[in-house]
Amino acid sequence: MASSLRQVVMLGKRAWKKTNIISLGRKLSVSSKRQLLSESYACDNAWRKHLQDAHLNQVNMSDFGYEIRDRLEMSGTVSAVDMNVLVHQLNNMDDDEADFMEDLLARFNMCQSSLPHNDSTSHAIVRGFLAKRQDGSARLVRLLSQPLQYGLFPDHYSLNLLLDKLLDSGDFARASRVAYHTMLQEELGLSPVHTLLCLQAAVARLTQGPVSDLALPPPEKPDEEEEEDWIKVKYIKFPVYDDHFDIKDERFLLGKTLHMLAQVQDLSIPKEMATSLSVIGFGIHHKFSQGLAVLEAALKSSTGSVSQQALNLFSDSLENVEARDPEEPEVEIALRMVDDVIHRLLPTTKEKDEFQRRLGQLKEQLLSQGKVQVDFNLGSAVSAFVKSELPKYEQSDIENQVKRFSHWEEERNNELVRQVEDLKKSERIEEIKKQVMELQEQEELLSYFDSEEKIRLTMLEEDLAKDENLTIAK
Repeated sequence: MASSLRQVVMLGKRAWKKTNIISLGRKLSVSSKRQLLSESYACDNAWRKHLQDAHLNQVNMSDFGYEIRDRLEMSGTVSAVDMNVLVHQLNNMDDDEADFMEDLLARFNMCQSSLPHNDSTSHAIVRGFLAKRQDGSARLVRLLSQPLQYGLFPDHYSLNLLLDKLLDSGDFARASRVAYHTMLQEELGLSPVHTLLCLQAAVARLTQGPVSDLALPPPEKPDEEEEEDWIKVKYIKFPVYDDHFDIKDERFLLGKTLHMLAQVQDLSIPKEMATSLSVIGFGIHHKFSQGLAVLEAALKSSTGSVSQQALNLFSDSLENVEARDPEEPEVEIALRMVDDVIHRLLPTTKEKDEFQRRLGQLKEQLLSQGKVQVDFNLGSAVSAFVKSELPKYEQSDIENQVKRFSHWEEERNNELVRQVEDLKKSERIEEIKKQVMELQEQEELLSYFDSEEKIRLTMLEEDLAKDENLTIAK
């Protein structure tokens, strides 16, 4: 693995890009001269200055990387500050070194020293992979989606850099994965810029194509003619589905992200937009009773309204949902799988009919009161809202991030000094132990001649105790 000496310049000149999105049979054109975030948001100058820290420039990435790997293989651990120094060299990473670094990250995640997770380390990882020309952002999304293996939990600012690049390149599938990550961590609304980018990513994913394309493939049905083998076990593990971390169907991830975004209070999302997000989200998530409750609230409110687009998507989700037979027996506990638990969450045929009846009534009432916005397009509305709101919060993030660079540098340097002091202390203790042993050996040697007669008598007594007929010759 060759070491690279070149510097990678991040977030270079941005070209005009044009992305066409198909939404509900209508063509939505989104044009942008640059990424959603301003060029100054990346704090490139402050980052380059941060990398000039003398402690970071004293190591070669390849050599130090191999040293870290050897330590992990021999002792199973490495200090967090050493790993922090290494990942700050990822700007110099060759394409063929990415797999090696992923392996190191996975190994380090198994160390006790990896906790608590360090924002400085995560930020350097994000910056380093984003600087890669080929698949850096794709790798980051994959690492992010496997937190138990890699332990990558970047702060919102770092995720914003990733989201900005993914949205600018039109990679809405991966951008939405970042939004799902934040939703699962229940952190939507904690950072205005990040929440806005997640909103943009989720809605872009929604308008990219039919929602049905996001569904998981149907599970394979077991061969009824195949003979079953029953194995005796100590206990049967009951399958659990928490409807959050256990979600695997992207429709449900997207739906839950959308209706959770609608509940964010600090962004002042327009009411008609929040209502549409809620209705669409609950529909895709198959939470039809909650979606109908949102429509009823809009009907009762003097200022409430809902888009035709949201009604159509909710109606489609309800129409296409599989209804289960309320009389069907439960699967035997020994054969029960998570899919069986999820199946029990589906509405019954009677419940589905009731949902459709209530939806039909609500549609008529909303239309009669003029509360259905026919021309409202969620994609266009969200895009305009995000672009108008982002500049309000960027400067605060920039100032905070520059301060964090200084804090991270001070924190790292203090930890390095402490580590050196601990190393010197350990070496001094070992040296003292060695000196004590040498002194003990010298003392025993010097005292031997003074105590020779006593030692001889002691040995004689021990021998006589073993053999009373022992004769001592002079």
